[in-house]
Amino acid sequence: MNGALFCLAINTSRDVFRQPLFYVITSAGVFLTFLSLFFTLFAFGEEIRMVKEMGISTITVCCLVLVSISAVNALSKERESGTILTLLAKPVSKRDVVLGKFLGILIVAAVEYLILGAFLVVSLSLKNLLDFDLAFFPSIIHFGGATFLPLFYTFLQVEIICAIAVAGSVYLSMSANLSCCVFIYIVGNLLGLVQSLFNANESLFPWLFAFLYIIFPNLEGVCAIGMGNSPEGIDVRYILFMVVYAIAYTTLIIHIAFEMFERKECC
Repeated sequence: MNGALFCLAINTSRDVFRQPLFYVITSAGVFLTFLSLFFTLFAFGEEIRMVKEMGISTITVCCLVLVSISAVNALSKERESGTILTLLAKPVSKRDVVLGKFLGILIVAAVEYLILGAFLVVSLSLKNLLDFDLAFFPSIIHFGGATFLPLFYTFLQVEIICAIAVAGSVYLSMSANLSCCVFIYIVGNLLGLVQSLFNANESLFPWLFAFLYIIFPNLEGVCAIGMGNSPEGIDVRYILFMVVYAIAYTTLIIHIAFEMFERKECC
């Protein structure tokens, strides 16, 4: 990473950390995770699993909201205020600007995951202590290991949406870009369900869904809810495949953003 790219990433993350939005979403995530402890009072032995899954879902949604709102403004705000011209007057390439914005927002998302993930692990350990009288610190080690993989896996969703939002900010306004991100997120999570409903037709729909899977990201494939609950356990090969897929899809979107920004008139 060159010096200009590093500075852009750090400055972008600092700008997001200074916004009230970061603290509002972090507080909301902590509150909702704490509230999930009371939603599982009648789960009859499944309390820990339900708190864990609700916590992971809460963390994912909070980070998606934070990343989407921050990333949709990444380049459009700089362009509208005219600061992008000052930035490009320095020895900084347009590719460095795009990648710096993307990495800076991703750093913020990673910090948000660490904060909310740590609170989730502490909440699970306290519930174990109060309900089952199990030792607190061994529970932290246990739940820390048990939640790391699901949180890392759902972070891939955040990474993909962040790349899409940064790419969209090259041409779209904040409201249009945010609408596109919401639409892509919904379609990306529903493609598998819709495909299963039309599996009876073997002539048209397989080709249609193959085409849709090229355009839209397979966000349902990087959903960690229920991970490890099946009798077969965790499919390591599938997880590795989806990690490679998410990185490849993100790389493709960032390269598309490079090309769009190179052709964009900033003045």
